[in-house]
Amino acid sequence: MNIWLLALATSVFTSHAYGQSVVEHQISLDGCNFNLSDRYNGRVSVDNESMPHSASYISIINSKARHPFETWIQFSCENSASAQTLSDLGGIKTTANGWALDNSPKVIGEAGQHTTFHPLQGSGWSGGGVTQDDIDGDEEQRSRVFAFCIPYRQRAVCGVARSVGYLEHLNEAVLPQVIQLLETLKFAN
Repeated sequence: MNIWLLALATSVFTSHAYGQSVVEHQISLDGCNFNLSDRYNGRVSVDNESMPHSASYISIINSKARHPFETWIQFSCENSASAQTLSDLGGIKTTANGWALDNSPKVIGEAGQHTTFHPLQGSGWSGGGVTQDDIDGDEEQRSRVFAFCIPYRQRAVCGVARSVGYLEHLNEAVLPQVIQLLETLKFAN
């Protein structure tokens, strides 16, 4: 990673009240500037050379699991976050009662995918995400995917974690930790 990218994604170590170390990742991606408070010893990188630009967070969140896996969250900055963008990237829509699952067929998918809405709430923002289960491929390698969008002013940070758990070992899933990590997101602008 070159110096330019290091300037865009920096990390600051702090201490948690219970002695657990927390790393503050500062991410600048297109028009979205935000911080994540990380308890899982993850690493962050920003790619402003490829199109579309993206940021990645990678960590083995549950290293003590019998079937540990690397959790990879890819982030994008959507500068004009329309209702269509939030549906396409996060599977969510706004309602009179807040964020909800977009029930359109393209989001819901097939019955076996168990599409489920998950609300997200952070400092000065609310959003949501959707989990879906793989239904193709090797049964032992099938996983649960989590896509999300966090709107803020006219923009949104959207992303996907390709695997938050193996379907055959959901007791080791890391969705609660991924949601907890995302809810630490604080916008800097």
